[in-house]
Amino acid sequence: MRFILSFCFFLCTLFVNAQSSYLVTSATEFNAAQDQASFGDTIVWASGTYLNIRMDINKDGLIITADTLGTVLFSGVSRTIIKASNITFSGFQYIGGFIGNLDVIRVYGSDILISHINIQNYTSFKYLRVYENSRRTTISYCNFENRVNLDDQNILSILVGSEPGYHKIQHCSFKNFRGVGLDEGIEPIRIGVSSQGDLDSRTLVEYCYFTMCNGDGEIISHKSRQNVYRYNTFENNPVSELVLRHGDEGIVYGNFFINGMGGIRIREGSKHFIYNNYFQDLDRRSIWLMNDPADPLSDIHIYHNTFTNTEEVRLGGSSGNPPSNVIMTNNVFAYPSDRLFSEENDNVTWNNNLSFGNLGINLPATGLSELDPGLYENQDGYFQPLEDSPLLEASSGDYPEVPLYPAMEYDHEILFDLMQEDRPENENDQAIGASEFSESVLVKPHATKTNTGPSYLFNNLVNYLTANASQLYVNGTGENRQINISSNIDWTVSTSDEWISTDLTSGSGGALLDIMIDANTTTTNRSGTLTLLGGAQSYTITIFQDAGDVVNIEEVLTNDIVLYPNPADNNLSINNLSSGVEECTIEIMDAKGVRRFLEDALIVQNKINIDLGELGQGLYILKIKFADRYLKDDQEIVMKFLKN
Repeated sequence: MRFILSFCFFLCTLFVNAQSSYLVTSATEFNAAQDQASFGDTIVWASGTYLNIRMDINKDGLIITADTLGTVLFSGVSRTIIKASNITFSGFQYIGGFIGNLDVIRVYGSDILISHINIQNYTSFKYLRVYENSRRTTISYCNFENRVNLDDQNILSILVGSEPGYHKIQHCSFKNFRGVGLDEGIEPIRIGVSSQGDLDSRTLVEYCYFTMCNGDGEIISHKSRQNVYRYNTFENNPVSELVLRHGDEGIVYGNFFINGMGGIRIREGSKHFIYNNYFQDLDRRSIWLMNDPADPLSDIHIYHNTFTNTEEVRLGGSSGNPPSNVIMTNNVFAYPSDRLFSEENDNVTWNNNLSFGNLGINLPATGLSELDPGLYENQDGYFQPLEDSPLLEASSGDYPEVPLYPAMEYDHEILFDLMQEDRPENENDQAIGASEFSESVLVKPHATKTNTGPSYLFNNLVNYLTANASQLYVNGTGENRQINISSNIDWTVSTSDEWISTDLTSGSGGALLDIMIDANTTTTNRSGTLTLLGGAQSYTITIFQDAGDVVNIEEVLTNDIVLYPNPADNNLSINNLSSGVEECTIEIMDAKGVRRFLEDALIVQNKINIDLGELGQGLYILKIKFADRYLKDDQEIVMKFLKN
């Protein structure tokens, strides 16, 4: 027996020791490490700031992380594509980059863990996109903040396939997205698209924090079926709210909606369940049941919620398509800003609710009693029942059950209250509203700005100084440009030539910098530099300007492939190509569309070098065609360059 145990221990030791770790400091080293690595191995990025790093993760079972969480910062045209499965990806910051219409992180594989990632001040399409074929991707303790461009694209996109994805978004923070709400398209989270509204996603969003999300009227856009949103905090969102859109069977419970425009807007769908939520200090509405003739609401269940010091519940009865079969049970509506309800709807079934304050509608014959609920404001500013509150032991168990969707776990039996305290086993002994009485547990949000997102953001582990451009192309007549500086340190600005000037010579932290470029009165193209310097950090932007009589070059950085130099002499380098593609076709046409160059090229260490010796001076169009099935919408890249 002792021999068998010793032999098993030996085998276990061999297995543990077989796991390898690779320390890398460049894209070339990363690609080499990935080629050598086996399932279970770790690739570690050394602490530092890196420009223009594209990671294509193609091998299953790898752990890819930072030497110390938060001390590896990617910028420029950096981005990551996860094509493999069973991947852990953690500890990186993406700050101040610019990748045009591409995503910072794309996920195609399954069983992916993305954790402790900070994406901030990027110019991009989406910050993170999970594609239809992915299953069981978990996104935890990440921060998504302030996309620079205001394009009509959401931040975190979960796409839905023919089978449920079972994805999880946990303990993440979503902050400071500029805009005025409405339908601008910058939703922090969108699960599905309109055409996927009849598909089951079964995505869980829990313990996340949303603040100053102004890029769209929808903070979360529910565009698929059977998703669960629980224990999140929506705080200080002046123009936005959680919205149930295309897709039935949304579950919303245990959330705090405080200090903003609204709480929950239900625009489309049926069989939604909203329970154990807390609404306070909202200035537009707390719940809005919309009256949409294209997709009238039905079977909306609203149980055990607490509404206090807030604007009204809009019941959707104002025109010809009112929501039907709305069931209101065991809710408390108290101390309204103005009135408790508006848009009276005859299709609401009232059951055992309590109100206190200006009702705003006719009092229903049954199911809505007017009585002081006996709430007190606790030390954190939230309301909960007093020991002798009439809410206690006053519940009704007469309402449709909350369904449990396959392979998911959540409190579908309402066994717990808002603060996850046990409710009495007998439903009639439970409290009306979201909270039971407690002498020790205070009602307050589960998710806050200090317990969501990467913890390293509070420690400033790395200084950074970067901007959302590395090259600017300007016509001969001169013009003004503006760049976004991302920094957490003091910095100064200098330029190499008098024809380049700026409105600021120094600053601290993030800022917008105006750059003025004088007209080029010569017949020669010229270039200069603008340098940002802060402590040991520096960042240089190269400015190319046409001669006074040369056709303007459009800015080419619409993706993460970099041309250098541009303008070029006899050689052009194409950098930062995908490590997952070995061959491509290069086509060069002149400004009139005449082909001047066509050749198959081999990608070596993520780049190609082209001899331009046969080309004359002028503006050219470069096309790069790939054959990799994973590249999807960037199978063909088109850019412009100038030959001196």
